[in-house]
Amino acid sequence: MADRNIAAGDTLNKLRFEFNGTAEDIGDITGITGASGIIASATDVVEAIVLLNPDLTTISTDNHIFSGGSILFEGDTDDSFETTLAVTDPTADRTITLPNATGTIMTLDATQTMTNKTLTSPTITSGVFNTGVSGTAVLDEDNMASDSATKAATQQSIKAYVDTTLQNEDLDIAPDSGSAQSILMSSETLTFSGGSNIGSSATSNTVTFAISDVVQLTASQTLTNKTFTSPTIDSFALSTSTISGLNIGANGIIIEGATDDAHETTLNAQDPTQDNVITIPDSTMTPITTATHATEANHIVRCIALG
Repeated sequence: MADRNIAAGDTLNKLRFEFNGTAEDIGDITGITGASGIIASATDVVEAIVLLNPDLTTISTDNHIFSGGSILFEGDTDDSFETTLAVTDPTADRTITLPNATGTIMTLDATQTMTNKTLTSPTITSGVFNTGVSGTAVLDEDNMASDSATKAATQQSIKAYVDTTLQNEDLDIAPDSGSAQSILMSSETLTFSGGSNIGSSATSNTVTFAISDVVQLTASQTLTNKTFTSPTIDSFALSTSTISGLNIGANGIIIEGATDDAHETTLNAQDPTQDNVITIPDSTMTPITTATHATEANHIVRCIALG
Protein backbone atom coordinates (compact mmCIF):
# COMPACT_ATOMS: atom_id res chain seq x y z
CA MET A 1 0.00 0.00 0.00
CA ALA A 2 1.49 3.32 -1.11
CA ASP A 3 1.65 6.48 1.04
CA ARG A 4 -0.93 9.07 0.00
CA ASN A 5 -0.36 12.81 0.72
CA ILE A 6 -2.41 15.96 -0.10
CA ALA A 7 -0.36 19.13 -0.18
CA ALA A 8 -1.82 22.48 0.89
CA GLY A 9 -1.87 23.73 -2.66
CA ASP A 10 -3.42 20.62 -4.24
CA THR A 11 -6.73 20.87 -5.99
CA LEU A 12 -9.99 19.36 -4.89
CA ASN A 13 -9.72 16.90 -7.74
CA LYS A 14 -6.37 15.69 -6.36
CA LEU A 15 -8.04 15.13 -3.00
CA ARG A 16 -10.84 13.14 -4.65
CA PHE A 17 -8.33 11.00 -6.58
CA GLU A 18 -6.25 10.10 -3.55
CA PHE A 19 -9.30 9.40 -1.41
CA ASN A 20 -10.78 7.01 -3.97
CA GLY A 21 -7.42 5.22 -4.16
CA THR A 22 -7.66 4.24 -0.52
CA ALA A 23 -10.31 1.69 -1.50
CA GLU A 24 -7.69 -0.14 -3.48
CA ASP A 25 -5.22 0.08 -0.62
CA ILE A 26 -7.60 -1.18 2.05
CA GLY A 27 -9.72 -3.54 -0.04
CA ASP A 28 -13.41 -4.28 -0.11
CA ILE A 29 -15.05 -3.88 3.28
CA THR A 30 -16.98 -7.10 2.68
CA GLY A 31 -13.67 -8.95 3.12
CA ILE A 32 -13.86 -7.95 6.77
CA THR A 33 -17.58 -8.11 7.43
CA GLY A 34 -17.80 -11.52 5.80
CA ALA A 35 -14.74 -13.00 7.53
CA SER A 36 -14.81 -15.81 10.10
CA GLY A 37 -12.65 -16.61 13.09
CA ILE A 38 -11.28 -13.88 15.35
CA ILE A 39 -12.57 -10.90 13.31
CA ALA A 40 -15.94 -12.42 12.44
CA SER A 41 -17.81 -9.75 14.41
CA ALA A 42 -15.89 -6.76 12.93
CA THR A 43 -17.79 -4.26 10.73
CA ASP A 44 -14.81 -2.14 9.71
CA VAL A 45 -11.02 -2.13 9.61
CA VAL A 46 -10.64 -0.57 13.04
CA GLU A 47 -12.82 -3.17 14.71
CA ALA A 48 -10.90 -5.94 12.94
CA ILE A 49 -7.59 -4.55 14.20
CA VAL A 50 -8.96 -4.26 17.72
CA LEU A 51 -10.09 -7.88 17.65
CA LEU A 52 -6.74 -9.09 16.30
CA ASN A 53 -4.61 -7.06 18.68
CA PRO A 54 -4.86 -9.38 21.76
CA ASP A 55 -3.93 -12.42 19.74
CA LEU A 56 -1.07 -10.65 18.01
CA THR A 57 0.28 -9.73 21.42
CA THR A 58 0.13 -13.28 22.80
CA ILE A 59 1.69 -14.76 19.67
CA SER A 60 4.76 -12.63 20.31
CA THR A 61 4.95 -14.00 23.89
CA ASP A 62 4.90 -17.62 25.13
CA ASN A 63 1.28 -18.28 25.97
CA HIS A 64 -0.70 -18.12 22.76
CA ILE A 65 -3.48 -20.68 22.47
CA PHE A 66 -4.39 -21.87 18.98
CA SER A 67 -8.05 -22.68 19.30
CA GLY A 68 -8.16 -24.74 16.13
CA GLY A 69 -5.92 -27.50 17.53
CA SER A 70 -3.44 -27.42 14.62
CA ILE A 71 -0.92 -25.22 12.81
CA LEU A 72 -0.71 -25.29 9.01
CA PHE A 73 2.63 -24.69 7.28
CA GLU A 74 2.59 -23.85 3.59
CA GLY A 75 6.30 -24.32 2.94
CA ASP A 76 8.41 -22.54 0.34
CA THR A 77 5.95 -23.21 -2.49
CA ASP A 78 2.42 -21.79 -2.34
CA ASP A 79 0.60 -24.83 -3.68
CA SER A 80 -2.01 -27.39 -2.61
CA PHE A 81 0.39 -29.22 -0.28
CA GLU A 82 0.89 -28.19 3.34
CA THR A 83 2.27 -29.65 6.57
CA THR A 84 -0.12 -29.70 9.49
CA LEU A 85 1.13 -29.78 13.05
CA ALA A 86 -1.79 -31.22 15.01
CA VAL A 87 -2.29 -32.43 18.58
CA THR A 88 -4.55 -35.02 20.13
CA ASP A 89 -7.20 -33.45 22.33
CA PRO A 90 -5.37 -33.24 25.69
CA THR A 91 -6.90 -34.52 28.91
CA ALA A 92 -4.34 -32.60 30.99
CA ASP A 93 -1.73 -29.91 30.47
CA ARG A 94 1.10 -31.30 28.34
CA THR A 95 4.52 -29.84 27.57
CA ILE A 96 6.69 -30.80 24.61
CA THR A 97 10.17 -29.28 24.76
CA LEU A 98 12.21 -28.76 21.62
CA PRO A 99 15.95 -29.25 22.27
CA ASN A 100 18.48 -26.49 21.86
CA ALA A 101 19.94 -28.11 18.76
CA THR A 102 19.63 -28.15 15.01
CA GLY A 103 18.22 -31.35 13.57
CA THR A 104 15.31 -33.26 12.11
CA ILE A 105 12.34 -34.36 14.17
CA MET A 106 11.76 -38.12 14.24
CA THR A 107 8.27 -39.54 13.78
CA LEU A 108 6.78 -42.76 15.11
CA ASP A 109 6.33 -44.73 11.86
CA ALA A 110 8.89 -43.19 9.52
CA THR A 111 12.08 -45.04 8.50
CA GLN A 112 14.88 -42.85 9.83
CA THR A 113 18.47 -43.24 11.00
CA MET A 114 19.41 -42.16 14.51
CA THR A 115 22.93 -40.99 15.32
CA ASN A 116 24.54 -40.63 18.75
CA LYS A 117 21.45 -41.70 20.65
CA THR A 118 21.31 -43.49 24.00
CA LEU A 119 18.37 -45.85 24.51
CA THR A 120 17.66 -46.54 28.18
CA SER A 121 16.09 -49.98 28.80
CA PRO A 122 14.64 -50.31 25.29
CA THR A 123 12.63 -53.28 24.03
CA ILE A 124 13.87 -54.19 20.54
CA THR A 125 11.78 -56.65 18.54
CA SER A 126 13.52 -58.36 15.57
CA GLY A 127 16.36 -55.86 15.52
CA VAL A 128 18.81 -55.84 12.60
CA PHE A 129 22.42 -54.84 13.37
CA ASN A 130 24.14 -54.18 10.04
CA THR A 131 27.66 -53.19 11.09
CA GLY A 132 28.39 -54.30 14.64
CA VAL A 133 27.74 -53.72 18.32
CA SER A 134 30.02 -52.40 21.03
CA GLY A 135 30.00 -51.13 24.57
CA THR A 136 30.43 -52.44 28.07
CA ALA A 137 27.66 -55.02 27.54
CA VAL A 138 29.71 -56.76 24.84
CA LEU A 139 32.64 -58.83 26.11
CA ASP A 140 35.55 -60.16 24.08
CA GLU A 141 37.00 -62.77 26.47
CA ASP A 142 38.55 -65.93 25.04
CA ASN A 143 38.26 -67.68 28.42
CA MET A 144 34.77 -66.36 29.31
CA ALA A 145 36.18 -65.37 32.70
CA SER A 146 33.38 -62.92 33.57
CA ASP A 147 30.75 -65.66 33.35
CA SER A 148 28.08 -62.98 32.96
CA ALA A 149 24.40 -63.81 32.63
CA THR A 150 23.47 -60.42 31.13
CA LYS A 151 26.30 -59.53 28.73
CA ALA A 152 26.93 -60.74 25.17
CA ALA A 153 30.08 -62.44 23.89
CA THR A 154 31.74 -61.71 20.54
CA GLN A 155 31.92 -64.30 17.78
CA GLN A 156 35.71 -64.45 18.07
CA SER A 157 35.66 -65.09 21.82
CA ILE A 158 33.05 -67.85 21.48
CA LYS A 159 35.12 -69.61 18.80
CA ALA A 160 38.32 -69.32 20.83
CA TYR A 161 36.64 -70.68 23.95
CA VAL A 162 35.07 -73.65 22.13
CA ASP A 163 38.32 -74.52 20.31
CA THR A 164 40.31 -74.45 23.54
CA THR A 165 37.72 -76.53 25.39
CA LEU A 166 37.63 -79.20 22.68
CA GLN A 167 41.41 -79.37 22.49
CA ASN A 168 41.64 -80.08 26.21
CA GLU A 169 38.75 -82.56 26.24
CA ASP A 170 39.47 -86.26 26.88
CA LEU A 171 37.49 -89.33 25.83
CA ASP A 172 37.63 -91.82 28.70
CA ILE A 173 37.32 -95.53 27.85
CA ALA A 174 36.73 -98.27 30.45
CA PRO A 175 37.27 -101.72 28.82
CA ASP A 176 36.10 -105.06 30.20
CA SER A 177 39.74 -106.09 30.57
CA GLY A 178 42.97 -104.17 30.73
CA SER A 179 43.49 -100.64 32.02
CA ALA A 180 41.28 -97.63 31.37
CA GLN A 181 42.34 -95.33 28.53
CA SER A 182 42.06 -91.57 28.01
CA ILE A 183 42.10 -90.20 24.45
CA LEU A 184 43.04 -86.53 23.98
CA MET A 185 40.53 -85.24 21.43
CA SER A 186 42.81 -82.57 19.93
CA SER A 187 45.79 -84.78 18.97
CA GLU A 188 45.06 -88.49 19.47
CA THR A 189 43.03 -90.98 17.46
CA LEU A 190 40.81 -93.76 18.76
CA THR A 191 41.30 -96.89 16.63
CA PHE A 192 38.76 -99.73 16.44
CA SER A 193 40.76 -102.85 15.59
CA GLY A 194 39.44 -106.36 15.06
CA GLY A 195 40.57 -109.52 16.80
CA SER A 196 40.58 -113.19 15.90
CA ASN A 197 37.98 -113.66 13.14
CA ILE A 198 36.70 -110.12 13.80
CA GLY A 199 37.19 -107.29 11.29
CA SER A 200 36.21 -103.63 11.52
CA SER A 201 35.32 -101.03 8.88
CA ALA A 202 34.07 -97.43 8.93
CA THR A 203 31.86 -95.51 6.52
CA SER A 204 30.88 -91.92 7.20
CA ASN A 205 30.07 -91.91 10.95
CA THR A 206 29.35 -95.65 11.26
CA VAL A 207 31.80 -98.32 12.51
CA THR A 208 30.94 -101.92 11.57
CA PHE A 209 32.39 -105.08 13.14
CA ALA A 210 32.22 -108.23 11.01
CA ILE A 211 32.58 -111.66 12.68
CA SER A 212 33.58 -114.61 10.50
CA ASP A 213 34.08 -118.38 11.05
CA VAL A 214 32.42 -118.49 14.45
CA VAL A 215 29.47 -120.44 15.77
CA GLN A 216 26.31 -118.33 15.84
CA LEU A 217 23.41 -119.08 18.11
CA THR A 218 20.63 -119.53 15.54
CA ALA A 219 22.51 -119.88 12.24
CA SER A 220 22.64 -123.15 10.24
CA GLN A 221 26.33 -124.10 10.20
CA THR A 222 28.53 -127.18 9.80
CA LEU A 223 30.96 -127.88 12.64
CA THR A 224 34.25 -129.61 11.86
CA ASN A 225 36.72 -131.14 14.36
CA LYS A 226 34.72 -130.10 17.42
CA THR A 227 34.60 -131.85 20.79
CA PHE A 228 31.42 -131.58 22.90
CA THR A 229 31.96 -132.18 26.61
CA SER A 230 28.81 -133.37 28.41
CA PRO A 231 26.39 -131.83 25.91
CA THR A 232 22.61 -131.93 26.31
CA ILE A 233 20.97 -132.64 22.97
CA ASP A 234 17.18 -132.68 22.89
CA SER A 235 16.80 -134.03 19.35
CA PHE A 236 18.91 -134.20 16.26
CA ALA A 237 19.15 -135.79 12.81
CA LEU A 238 22.52 -137.03 11.65
CA SER A 239 23.40 -137.94 8.08
CA THR A 240 27.06 -138.81 8.69
CA SER A 241 28.64 -138.17 12.09
CA THR A 242 31.34 -139.63 14.32
CA ILE A 243 31.02 -139.23 18.09
CA SER A 244 33.82 -140.79 20.20
CA GLY A 245 34.22 -143.89 17.99
CA LEU A 246 30.53 -143.99 17.07
CA ASN A 247 29.61 -143.35 13.46
CA ILE A 248 25.94 -142.86 12.61
CA GLY A 249 25.00 -142.53 8.98
CA ALA A 250 23.02 -143.89 6.08
CA ASN A 251 24.83 -147.25 6.41
CA GLY A 252 23.70 -147.71 10.02
CA ILE A 253 25.39 -147.24 13.37
CA ILE A 254 29.08 -148.12 13.16
CA ILE A 255 30.88 -148.81 16.47
CA GLU A 256 34.65 -148.69 16.41
CA GLY A 257 35.28 -150.60 19.63
CA ALA A 258 38.20 -150.20 22.00
CA THR A 259 40.79 -150.34 19.24
CA ASP A 260 40.83 -147.76 16.51
CA ASP A 261 41.58 -150.03 13.55
CA ALA A 262 40.02 -151.22 10.32
CA HIS A 263 37.41 -153.38 12.06
CA GLU A 264 34.04 -152.05 13.28
CA THR A 265 30.67 -153.38 14.33
CA THR A 266 27.71 -152.08 12.32
CA LEU A 267 24.11 -152.04 13.52
CA ASN A 268 21.96 -151.81 10.43
CA ALA A 269 18.20 -151.72 9.86
CA GLN A 270 16.23 -152.87 6.89
CA ASP A 271 14.29 -150.20 5.06
CA PRO A 272 11.10 -149.96 7.21
CA THR A 273 7.63 -150.16 5.69
CA GLN A 274 6.03 -148.97 8.94
CA ASP A 275 7.04 -147.40 12.22
CA ASN A 276 8.85 -149.99 14.34
CA VAL A 277 9.96 -149.83 17.97
CA ILE A 278 12.79 -151.98 19.37
CA THR A 279 12.93 -151.95 23.17
CA ILE A 280 16.18 -152.72 24.98
CA PRO A 281 15.45 -154.31 28.40
CA ASP A 282 16.68 -152.78 31.60
CA SER A 283 19.38 -155.41 32.27
CA THR A 284 22.91 -156.40 31.38
CA MET A 285 22.94 -158.95 28.56
CA THR A 286 24.56 -160.25 25.46
CA PRO A 287 22.37 -160.09 22.35
CA ILE A 288 21.63 -163.26 20.35
CA THR A 289 22.80 -163.14 16.75
CA THR A 290 22.67 -165.53 13.80
CA ALA A 291 26.40 -165.82 14.06
CA THR A 292 26.27 -167.34 17.56
CA HIS A 293 23.12 -169.46 16.95
CA ALA A 294 22.93 -170.50 13.33
CA THR A 295 19.56 -172.30 13.42
CA GLU A 296 16.13 -171.48 14.75
CA ALA A 297 16.29 -174.56 17.01
CA ASN A 298 19.44 -173.27 18.61
CA HIS A 299 17.66 -169.98 19.32
CA ILE A 300 14.79 -171.76 21.02
CA VAL A 301 17.10 -173.92 23.09
CA ARG A 302 19.12 -170.90 24.07
CA CYS A 303 16.02 -168.99 25.16
CA ILE A 304 14.79 -171.95 27.26
CA ALA A 305 18.19 -172.24 28.88
CA LEU A 306 18.13 -168.57 29.77
CA GLY A 307 14.70 -168.97 31.35
